[in-house]
Amino acid sequence: EALRAGVPLVATAVGGLPELVGDAAVLVPPGDVDEVDAAVRGLLDDPARRADLARRGAARAADWPTEADTLAQLAALYAELAPDVAGPATPGADTPSTGRR
Repeated sequence: EALRAGVPLVATAVGGLPELVGDAAVLVPPGDVDEVDAAVRGLLDDPARRADLARRGAARAADWPTEADTLAQLAALYAELAPDVAGPATPGADTPSTGRR
């Protein structure tokens, strides 16, 4: 989400995250609070680095599925796996509205 929004990211280097974000984020070791602190402070002190990471992140995330794409894929998978209990096509469609937000 941060990359898609063009927000510089500091994240822990766990799981598949390093492969996902590549050079578009500052990665720190998991559990190392001092490294997180240093990375965030480093970005706060370096506007050019923040701008560079923002550009890299937005470019990297540009071809990722949107939230709507992901929800549609997940709904299709659920419908395929459990067609008899899929529920309404639109969440909340069978719920009466009060007219209030």
